[in-house]
Amino acid sequence: MGMTNKQFQGFIRLALELMNKALDKSPDNEELQKLKDIFQSMLEDD
Repeated sequence: MGMTNKQFQGFIRLALELMNKALDKSPDNEELQKLKDIFQSMLEDD
């Protein structure tokens, strides 16, 4: 069973929200920032 585009976008937005909270606690985490950038680009490709 696959995901619809709307479900996928919701998953990405949820993950980004969690990444933002984690970056608030440790803003110098470069790996997490890179991951966030990748996820953000997935939304911008729409």
